[in-house]
This record gives sequence, structure tokens and C-alpha cells, in this order.
Amino acid sequence: MSLAFIGSRLAMAILGSGFVFTAHLEARAEPYPTRPITLVVSVQAGTAGDLVGRVLAESVGNALGHRIIVENIIGAGGALGAQRVARAEPNGYTIGLFNNGVHAILPNMGQPMGFDPWTDLAAVTLLVETNSVLITPPALKATSLRDIIAMAKAEPNKLNYASVGFGSPQHLAMEQLRSDAGIEMTHVPYRGGAQATMAIAQGEVDVFWINTSVALPFIESGKVKPIAVGSRQRVSVLPDVPTVREQGLPDYEYTGLYTLFTPARTPQPIMDTLAKAFADGLADPKVVAILKQQGFTPHPTTGAEVTDMLRRDSARIAPIMKRIGMTEAPK
Repeated sequence: MSLAFIGSRLAMAILGSGFVFTAHLEARAEPYPTRPITLVVSVQAGTAGDLVGRVLAESVGNALGHRIIVENIIGAGGALGAQRVARAEPNGYTIGLFNNGVHAILPNMGQPMGFDPWTDLAAVTLLVETNSVLITPPALKATSLRDIIAMAKAEPNKLNYASVGFGSPQHLAMEQLRSDAGIEMTHVPYRGGAQATMAIAQGEVDVFWINTSVALPFIESGKVKPIAVGSRQRVSVLPDVPTVREQGLPDYEYTGLYTLFTPARTPQPIMDTLAKAFADGLADPKVVAILKQQGFTPHPTTGAEVTDMLRRDSARIAPIMKRIGMTEAPK
């Protein structure tokens, strides 16, 4: 066999391998996105997380050149929506917007979820921090949280409180408040925030933690009465409503986090595209104005930063859940 023949075969092999390598790079460099994206939101339409999702979906979708379709999947404290994303193809076309309960509450309950939020979901960025307000029916003879505490101490378990389900952030927040204040109240779970808010307006239940964005129209119309906010400082949209800390519980705080997730193993270039697109959306003056008007604080981060925040939140919440008996589901 001649050296020329060997050389030609070797050259062909090198060229062939180069062709395969180039084709592989071209396949990996396929643009994203090329079609609509589904954003799974694990709360009802019209609630705080849904509002954040829809405002950003429009802005980010326009920037990416493809629609972002909001899909509300509710139930099991956010687990059903999170499971939908965790089991989706890791290609960037099914993403999720979840509150901190998916990581900080659900795993600490010790119940099977069908997925592990720490390993089956990948955090892209924190989107917003939320403020919540404690509301009561207008007819309730209480004008402050101090009044509620006094009434509950005078007649244990006569007052009740709403949540959007056992183990939900609102449930945990109220149980923490109840424990800190040393009072007994009855838990009344509802399917969603809209139903719970209407129950307050109609006087079916006595108190409910709700995001300020959802509460504002009801407060402004006089259908519900605000008595406390859960953040460390008063919120700009409700400047006359004192914090829980101001009303005798100096260690109390209740704020929420809404984070963007993809399925684990989503390629990093797709994660980077989403992170930049949503960070740009959160910097859009029109988006910022809407979010701040509704009581949200835009707060984009890296995926690692928000994961650390969620781990700290989980570590804070776990002993509270254990203390108040939330590590097992109700019988």
C-alpha cells in the first residue's frame, strides 16, 4: 500500500471527523427559543404569583420573539405544578414560577411528592420578593393585630383563619404568628387565595394572610380590613398599616419569594438565555412600575444565590414546622 494512498485515506478520515465535529457544534448551537414557551405557575389565576408570571410573560416573550404561555396548575401546596416542570423535557420550553414553599415547606413535611425539588429543578433566578398583609372582615370588632391577639386569648379557638391549604405559606405564616403570640385559633383551608379572600369579605373567616397585590382592590373598596403587614418595614402601598413587629412580636417576619425554575439538566446556554431575558424584563420600567405598584420588589439573582436563599429559608422554617406539628400531614 503506497504512502500516498495512506495519506489520502488519513486526510479523508480527518476531514470526515471534522465534518462530524462541525455538524455536532451546529446542532448544539441551535437557537433558542424557536417556539412558544410554557410557564407553569403553581397558584390560581388572579393571585400574586400569577400576576408576576403574566406581567413578565408578556415582556419577556416579546423580547425573545416567542409567546410565553402561562399555565396555572394548582394543588398540594404547589407540588403539582412543580412536578409538572420537574418531569418535563429539559429543553427550556417548560419552565416554572414557584414560591419558596416548594423548597422550604413541602420537603420538610416528610411526605412523598414524586420528585425532589432540590435535585429535579434548577433555579434560574429570583424574580420578586413579596409583601403580605393580614386582613379581616370589616365587621370584625378588631382594628389591629393587638386586638386579634386579645380576642383570641379571651376565647381560645373561637377565632379562625384561612389559608390556601395545609402546609401552604399562608398556613405556616399564621401558625408561626399564633405560636409567637401564644394564642389558639382554628385553621380553615381553602382551594385558593380568591376563595379565601371572598370568605374574609363575607365574614366566613376572621383573618387571612394575603399578598398586598391581591388585597389592594378589596382594601380600597372596603370589602376587607388590613391590620398588619408581615415585612420588617411598612410597605409603600399601605403606609398606614403597621408591621407585626410594631404590634408586639419583634421576631416575626413573613415575606415571600417567587423564583424561576427549569427542569434539572437543562443546558446552561438555555439557562443563561432565560436568566438574561427575565433580568431584562425585571429592569423594564413598565414592568417595574406595575410590580412596585402591586407591592412586589423586583430582585433578579443568579441561580446559586437564590438556591442559597431557599436553603436558608428551609433551615429557618423546619424547626417551626416541627414545633407546631406540621411535619406530618393531617389525618
